[in-house]
Amino acid sequence: MKQYRIAFVGTGMIGGGLAVNAMLADQSVILYDVVPVDLMKENIKKIMSIMVEAGAVDQATADKTFSKAEFTNDLAKAAKGADFVQECIPERTELKKSTYRTIQEIGGAHLVIASSTSTFFPTELQEGALYPDRILVGHPYNPSYLLPLMEICGGEETSEEAKSIAKSVYSAMKKVPIICKKESKGFIVNRVSWATRDMAQKIVVEEDVCSVEDMDKAIIYGPGMRMAVTGQLLTMSLGVDGGYREYEKKYAGAEKASDDFIKLAEGVDDYLAHRSEAEGKTVDEVIKYRDKMFVKILQAQGLL
Repeated sequence: MKQYRIAFVGTGMIGGGLAVNAMLADQSVILYDVVPVDLMKENIKKIMSIMVEAGAVDQATADKTFSKAEFTNDLAKAAKGADFVQECIPERTELKKSTYRTIQEIGGAHLVIASSTSTFFPTELQEGALYPDRILVGHPYNPSYLLPLMEICGGEETSEEAKSIAKSVYSAMKKVPIICKKESKGFIVNRVSWATRDMAQKIVVEEDVCSVEDMDKAIIYGPGMRMAVTGQLLTMSLGVDGGYREYEKKYAGAEKASDDFIKLAEGVDDYLAHRSEAEGKTVDEVIKYRDKMFVKILQAQGLL
């Protein structure tokens, strides 16, 4: 795995969590913040202790990894020599823009800056930048130190090269990067999460169908478990012999699949072709993989 020099600008739970991921993945890490260095170190140690308590890493590895990290209150020092900057400072537009200017003045035209923002589109963050083509959003999912998802979203001027670099860096951090092809409020995952919340709220509050506890149990032990292994679109495809090309025939009595479902079917075909051998490249292989994962989850929950 390629090693990068990654600067983390902002060391709260999000930036600190991502920095810990990078450190544990043997990347070269420098952390910058305006708070005292001792406070920065304390926060990183806190996140490391959470990882140790959760069983993600042992204490000896955590201590050895921590000793390799650099800490600074000098933004220029953090930017100098970095290959990639993950910005996780407060959600204030002008603060972010002024920070980017300093970083780009020092780091130069090659340096990619990724913001963890869930509030601003990258196009807005690019305004007035020296190198707007190197600015994008790299949005993690909470808790950032454990959940591997990273959403990459470019703005109007973001180059494809910058997106490619971000994807490579996140992969080197052992994260799972995905591409949001256009700017959209909530990007990808929050939109799915919000839609699920809205429907759950409707069922519980408006329709009084079940309790909050039973609503969450319904998700955890049903579709949530399936989504955790095979996502939503692949999961639904597996439920019909022939997948999405036969879906509407089975459930709506249609004579043939609509263009929308053909697009989903082609997407599943492409997805299967790019899956690893371990995850399965055919429907039968995916089902075997899914069932093995279900057993592991159920065993961890004490249900098997």
